[in-house]
Amino acid sequence: MVVRKPKKVRQRRGSRTHGYGRIGQHRKGGQRGGKGKTGGKKHDWTYVTAKDPNRFGKHGFSRPTKLRQSFQAINIRDIIRNLPQFTEGKPRAKDAPISINLTEHGYDKVLGAGTITIPLALTAELFTHRAAEKIKAAGGSTKGKIQEPTKHPAPSLQPTPQPKPKAKKKPKAKPKTKTKAKPKTKSKAKTTKKSTTTKPKTKRATATKGKSKT
Repeated sequence: MVVRKPKKVRQRRGSRTHGYGRIGQHRKGGQRGGKGKTGGKKHDWTYVTAKDPNRFGKHGFSRPTKLRQSFQAINIRDIIRNLPQFTEGKPRAKDAPISINLTEHGYDKVLGAGTITIPLALTAELFTHRAAEKIKAAGGSTKGKIQEPTKHPAPSLQPTPQPKPKAKKKPKAKPKTKTKAKPKTKSKAKTTKKSTTTKPKTKRATATKGKSKT
């Protein structure tokens, strides 16, 4: 069963400030910590470090207005897609590239995204190196300045280095364990027991011993 606690406001009825004091009276911005992003360097600093670490400080730079160049660019795929609008009311000779002046339509730069199979003779202020190559490969021509290719191509155009396959290591041959030769068991030969009985000495042996002493 849900237990519903009575609100504390009911206990404060009849009190003008409801326990918030005579001066502040729970009004203005001091009770809520300020409006908007107030307190980012004080009581809301932990929130800034966790959720919005780039709120403070300078990041990057802005180029001078004299050096900024803004072009109204169009990709090759958009030219092919809107080809009927560019060639509307213009005569076309057979076996000749379709001539389109993009400056008349408000475009200054031609980009190289997309594929082209129709020969086009395009006129614009600037062509990227990639766009000019595609147009000429399809049998068309460009009239305008061609942008030099960048020394460092975009990451998407760089071939992804593929890891070299690891050479399989040949398993090491286990050293041959020398089999220990079993000690030869000595054959138990039948031994004849010597007789412990002493033979009686003869008379001749005793006689010779007596002579040698003299």
